[in-house]
Amino acid sequence: MSPATVDLKKATLENAIGDPDLITVWKDPDFDPDLKAFYYARVIEIPTPRWSAYDAVRFKIDMGKDVKMTTQERAYTSPIWYTPYISEVI
Repeated sequence: MSPATVDLKKATLENAIGDPDLITVWKDPDFDPDLKAFYYARVIEIPTPRWSAYDAVRFKIDMGKDVKMTTQERAYTSPIWYTPYISEVI
């Protein structure tokens, strides 16, 4: 479980966890140049206030315990496809 970043009493967030920039080089330890492969990145956002948290603060109401007050968006990149080079000798 991620550390709390959301103040539900104010419907605000503090970006004190995670990295603002993701810069890295990764090498596949099992890479075989003779096999097809694909790669993609997945990311997850820090917890942020959900629309219900904003409504609770704006309208000064208590939401029920079954109402989600935070959310975490997820995303993934387009795949990068690798196809082995096939040299045909005629």
